[in-house]
Amino acid sequence: MPTALLRGGAAALLALTLAACGSTSTPAGTPAPQQSLTLAAQAVASPVALTAGQTLQLNVTVNGQPAQPGQLKWTTSNATVATVTQTGLVTAVSAGSATIRAALATNAASFIDFPVTVTAASAPAPAPAPTTPSTFAQQVLDLTNAARAVPRTCGATSHAAAPALTWNAQLAQAAQGHAADMAAQNYFSHTSKDGRTFAQRITAAGYTPYRTIGENIAAGQTTPQAVVDGWLRSEGHCRNIMNPAFKELGVGYAYAGTSTYKHYWVQNFGAR
Repeated sequence: MPTALLRGGAAALLALTLAACGSTSTPAGTPAPQQSLTLAAQAVASPVALTAGQTLQLNVTVNGQPAQPGQLKWTTSNATVATVTQTGLVTAVSAGSATIRAALATNAASFIDFPVTVTAASAPAPAPAPTTPSTFAQQVLDLTNAARAVPRTCGATSHAAAPALTWNAQLAQAAQGHAADMAAQNYFSHTSKDGRTFAQRITAAGYTPYRTIGENIAAGQTTPQAVVDGWLRSEGHCRNIMNPAFKELGVGYAYAGTSTYKHYWVQNFGAR
């Protein structure tokens, strides 16, 4: 997939009592306060803080007894921030605020609200910058430079031979980090699971300021020769390889036996 600049969960338990005049949040494993009350008023629970991707089981007791199936109706004020099932399981979706409400199915005016604040998940720590290329990375660099050394047609576009690329540790850091992330999280995209673009990954690795950058990715090929051959047969990837504006290259490779494609490859191109 060429380009030219071109969510993980934790679980918690919260027990609350739906009451006529108020509500008390109780840590998991602690009995909820026993109250025998007429459920005719409204209540607000203590605020809940979650990180995107986390889940939280909310348990509400009615007059000191666990709520029975169908006794409560659960709703969210903002499903783009947090969703809730009819059993009270909250899933944090994205950064923002939402209110989760548990209301009596027979009396919507009697409810308890859970204010929820969701923060974005932290970006994974960047992989250490390799000062020298690994064996596979060196082979990809060599094969890429061999391809650039001769004129080539990429799709309908003819390219003259281009100067050899030099290894760059920061581009390699960004490439290796993305290859490892795709392998570990079993996806294939120029956009990371946390929403970062390849430009953001390259900048985070310290390759800045730059004049131009690009990225090639591939998955499933078992050797450097196979992956470079595949890129050269694809017009957009081939154009990146032959682009004379690029001066430096970083290569990433990762393997995960339980992932869909097992082998993941990344080329990050740049010039400063």
